[in-house]
Amino acid sequence: MLENWIRPLQLDLKSKHHQTIQDYHRDPNCLEKAKVALIGWDDSFYTILEELESYHFPFQLQVVQLGMVRKPTVEFVLPLIQELQDGGIIAVIVGAEVPAALLFKAHQHARPFFNPVLVDERIRLEDDQSFATTSFVESSPLNCFHISWLAVQMHLAHPGFINSEHYFLDTIRLGKIRQYKESIEPAVRDADFLYFNLAAMRASDAPGKFGNNPSGLYSEEASQLTRYAGLSDRLSALTITGYNPEHEQFAQTTVLISQMIWYFMEGFANRKQDYPIQESSMIEYVVDLSKHGRPLKFLKSTKSGRWWLKVQIDIENQMIDRFIPCSYDDYAQACSDEVSDRLLYAFERYG
Repeated sequence: MLENWIRPLQLDLKSKHHQTIQDYHRDPNCLEKAKVALIGWDDSFYTILEELESYHFPFQLQVVQLGMVRKPTVEFVLPLIQELQDGGIIAVIVGAEVPAALLFKAHQHARPFFNPVLVDERIRLEDDQSFATTSFVESSPLNCFHISWLAVQMHLAHPGFINSEHYFLDTIRLGKIRQYKESIEPAVRDADFLYFNLAAMRASDAPGKFGNNPSGLYSEEASQLTRYAGLSDRLSALTITGYNPEHEQFAQTTVLISQMIWYFMEGFANRKQDYPIQESSMIEYVVDLSKHGRPLKFLKSTKSGRWWLKVQIDIENQMIDRFIPCSYDDYAQACSDEVSDRLLYAFERYG
C-alpha cells in the first residue's frame, strides 16, 4: 500500500551492529510493530541513513526506513503522513526543503487542537517559499493552542511576529536557550510536531546548510533538543530540513543530522508515558500568589519528575483542564510570589 508514495533506496544498506532499523521494502510486515518511520524527501537521505546505520543502539525500539518519497510535494505526501499517524507511527522526514505546511496539514487531520514547535533562526515570511509558515498560518483555519519558535535571532526576526498574540506565538530566543538550556524542554514537551530547520545552526557546526550565519545552535544543543522531542509523549512527527549537500564539508552535517535522529530515537525509547495526564500519578502543589490574586496548581509527575501547571480554559463555552508544561524553577519562583515569563504568557493566552 505504501508503495504508492515511496520507493526503495538504491543502496544495499545493512546495519553492522543491530537490527533496530528495518527496511520496509524487504519486509513490509515490519511496519506492524514499528514505532518510528524514517522517510527521505530527496537524495540527501542516502548518506544520512548510511551514517545512522553505523551507530550502536543500546535501547529497544522498532524503527523502519520507508525509503524515498516518489514526489516531494505536500499534496502527494500528505496521505502517507496521515496513514502513519492513524497507525500510531511517528514520521521522521529528512530533506533539503521539506515544507512546514506538510506537518501543519497532517495535524489538522489528526487532532482537533495541536501545538507546533519550529526551530529556526528567523520567523519566515511568505516570500521565502521553501520554508514559509506564516502565509499558511494566515490563510488556514488552524486549531493551534500556540505556536512556539525556538532559537530565533533578534536581528533576523520580523518585529511584527515577536510576541504576537494574534498567532499565539511564543518565541524562545537563541540567547535565552544559551543562558537557560532547560527553558526549551517544557516547550518541546508540549509539541505535537517539531520542525527543525538547520538554518538555526552555527555555520561552523553545520556547514552543509543554506546560508552562512556564524551564530546559532551548537551541535550538542541540537541533539539535546531532538532528544527532548523524542521524550515528549505528545509528539507524533519530526522534520529535519535545510540540508544543502553542496556546502558540505567532510560529511559534517550528515553526521549532525544522523546524531539528531539517533538522540530523538533514544529519547523515544525512554518515554515515561506522562501523557495523557493522569492526576492520580501526580503530586499536587498549590501556591497562593498574593500579587495575582489566584492560587496556582502545580503537578509533579511521580514517573519522570517533570512539572505542569494546571489551568482551566474556555473552549466553545465549555471549561476544560489544560496542563501547561513548566519546570521546577517556575514552581520555585511562584513560591517566592514571583511569576516566570512562561507562566505570565500562559495567563495571557488562556485567561
